[in-house]
This record gives sequence, structure tokens and C-alpha cells, in this order.
Amino acid sequence: MSSHSRGLLAGVTLCRLTTMGGPNREVRMSLQTLRVLEAFLENPTDQLSGADVQKRSGLASGTLYPILLRLESAGWFVSRWEAIDPSSAGRPRRRLYRLTPTGLARASEVFASFGRGVPA
Repeated sequence: MSSHSRGLLAGVTLCRLTTMGGPNREVRMSLQTLRVLEAFLENPTDQLSGADVQKRSGLASGTLYPILLRLESAGWFVSRWEAIDPSSAGRPRRRLYRLTPTGLARASEVFASFGRGVPA
């Protein structure tokens, strides 16, 4: 890397992408996506940090965060930054995720569909 390139990168701030590939209301249901939804359905009104979801689902962060972003883009979740002072708390702020009413309805439909079987 040239000294010119290093100088350009010194002022770069990393940011969180709010979507991955634009708005998409269709959600691909993988086993991992089901595990994320299941973590939220334990107490549907709770706000969970990514670390909370990771503990409940057992998923690695590289799998978990793209799923959270995809579900947020689809309108199943909303998220916000935790309202704390990081220096007072002694830790960074966390991003908190919550199911939307639409997300709760869709997640409930997905899990209910497992009980219906497949028509012959």
C-alpha cells in the first residue's frame, strides 16, 4: 500500500450497512434463519442485541449478522443503537433488534406451516 493510500484510509470511518442489496420483502428460510427467528419468538416483544441472538441461536457472527440485516431489510425487524454512554458503561453500545408486528406474524406463519404437512 502506498503512503498516499494509507493517508486516504486514515480518515475512513466504518459504518453499518442498513441493507444488503436493497429492499427485499421475500426472505429465504434456511435453518439458520429459523434459528434466529426462534430466538426472538421466545419473548416476541424483547429487544435483543446481536450477542443475545448469538447465544440463543448458537450461530457464528459471520452467519448471524447478514441474516439480521436481511430480515431488517424485509421489514421483519427494526433496530436501534442502545442509548448508553459507552465510557460510563465501560463497553461499546449494542445494536438492539426487535420483531415488527409484520415480522411476528410472518415468523409465526412460518413455524405454523411446519405442522400442516405437505399435500399429496
